[in-house]
Amino acid sequence: MPRNEEIERLSERMTYLASAFRNLTDRVPGLRVDVVGYMADSDTMVHPVAGFEIRLQRDRNGAGVSLYVSASYAELTRWSAVGYGARRERFDVDFEEEDYQWGDAAFEEPEELAQELLGYMQFNLDEVSGK
Repeated sequence: MPRNEEIERLSERMTYLASAFRNLTDRVPGLRVDVVGYMADSDTMVHPVAGFEIRLQRDRNGAGVSLYVSASYAELTRWSAVGYGARRERFDVDFEEEDYQWGDAAFEEPEELAQELLGYMQFNLDEVSGK
């Protein structure tokens, strides 16, 4: 596959994943999706290197979790309001295959991966929130 086509395919797959998270924002309080960078010729397609970030935060105590996603890696950051500092966890990702590969797991649909990652983000948020 020529390089240009590969980048476009990665952009499309990352855009699908960002959209799957956006679809969850209406049902999940404190969830937000921010695109870090778009493709040069589009204001809707996520750039695979720049990626996007998902944030989940609770207003009452300032604790939060963010998940940065790019085509080459992802990083979860969690923090609490009581000054323990941020903790980071890095993941290997591969969006070039037919599946969405996340660490050792594979998901056929972006919605499946988004739902799984949201659960992991909520688990981490509960931990830093003291729940």
